[in-house]
Formats: sequence, C-alpha cells, structure tokens
Amino acid sequence: MKPMDILNRIESDFSAYLQQMSREDLPILNRIESDFSAYLQQMSREDLPFAEKGKEKLWFRIYRTKGKRDFPLKKVAFMVLDYGLVWNKDDKTALDDDELVVGCFKTIDELPLPILALEASMHIGKYDHLNIDLFPIVRDQRYKDTFCKPVQALHKKYTDLPDVPPGVITPNLPEGSTSGGMLSGNFDASLRDKTMPWWYAYLDMYRDFLENRDTYPLLKEPAIIEEGKQIRTMFLTNFAKSSPKILSDIPNLNTPERGVQLGELMFLDG
Repeated sequence: MKPMDILNRIESDFSAYLQQMSREDLPILNRIESDFSAYLQQMSREDLPFAEKGKEKLWFRIYRTKGKRDFPLKKVAFMVLDYGLVWNKDDKTALDDDELVVGCFKTIDELPLPILALEASMHIGKYDHLNIDLFPIVRDQRYKDTFCKPVQALHKKYTDLPDVPPGVITPNLPEGSTSGGMLSGNFDASLRDKTMPWWYAYLDMYRDFLENRDTYPLLKEPAIIEEGKQIRTMFLTNFAKSSPKILSDIPNLNTPERGVQLGELMFLDG
C-alpha cells in the first residue's frame, strides 16, 4: 500500500473528527466539504499556497478523481482568501476587509451534469457578494427542463429579498449559458440569515442531481454526452480566460501571471 493510500484511509476513518478540527475559521468551505464528503473523501486532495502579503493569504484546495470506475466527479477546486483587502463595489478607492471562497465542481466527461460554479465574497461588516449557478452544458430542451427549470424556481423563491436583481447577471457569458436562475448580487451583511440558506440551496440541488444521476436516461444518450463534452470545454476555457478579473479585485495579491494561473487551477484540468 502506498503512503498516500494509508493517509487517505486514516483521513476517511476519522473524517467526522478531522472535519471539525480543520480550519474552523472557514465555515463556508467546511460546510461545502461536509455536505459533499461522500464524494470528496474518495478523491485526492491538494492544498496549494498561491499568494501572500502580510496578513493577506490566498490558497487553493483541489480535489481530483482517482480514476475509479463510475465515480462521477473529475475535479473540484476551491480558491480561498483567508483574509484580504478587496475593492469596495461602490468606492473603487476603498479596500474592504474580506474573506472569499470561489469554487467549481465538474463531472467526468461521460456524465454531462451542469457545472457548479460559486463565489462568496464577504466584505466584513458591510455586504456579501454572492454568485452561484448550475451552468448547463447541453442545449437540448429536455435537458433544460430537467436541470434548469428547478434552478429558475429556486431563484424566484427569493426574489422578495432586498438587492435581488430583476434579471440574471451574465458578465462575459454568451446568451443561454446560465441556468436562467443564477443567484448574483450584493447583499447587506445583515441579511445573511436569509441569503446564505438561499446560496446553500443551490449546492443542495447540485448534490441531489449528482446523487440521482443514474435516474436520468437523458444523460446516457451518446449525442448528449458528446455535446456536453464540447460545451463543457468551451465554457471552462472561457471562464479561465475571464478569471483574472477575480484577482484584480484583490490588488495587493494581483499579478498578470497569477491571474492566468488562477484560471488554470480553478477551471481547467491542471
């Protein structure tokens, strides 16, 4: 048995305790990892320091498939800002204390489930910048009915909250590339007891799709699988190209080289 296999076995056996001990200051990441532990514990995990200056620290946690037969996930990546100074949305001369989690879940090529992409940027004591969606990778109407309409219904459920935009914000994204129910907005921090359950509901929906993947005959159709491969690649490539914008909001840690590397680590197969 390889040393890494031994470590993985130990972590799996003691996961209930280790999850409570690891990085208590990162409740969002801990919550996601706990909710998806049945999958993440079967993947390899790598923590990568990315950028640091004074108290500001940015790092990656990347889960990759071990190539097990019929295992649904190919890669799950998180970018985490433990603490950093991020530009304020209204005053571009002001930097806010911030904590940030960005994530991307993608399935294996043979399983054309939507791509889950998420962002939670907490401008401490001011507002939360939240983005999350299940991005479709097949244009077939049956696919949209199955995987987009539930997301749209989830979005409508919370439209009475303040600061919920009337439409879906799709910066740098072509028409039809979102579910039509993207959560995207800046919300006063006092609303967190309402906005975060809404945000987590998108993760719950994705997990339900993942757990019930074998009940969707549509996902096994060769034409659907092939289209999913093509659109997934195009989508993630476009996301990687636009990802330097994320880092530009963290000026003390931003460089052009890091912007490119961020996109590769988060969205591509690196």
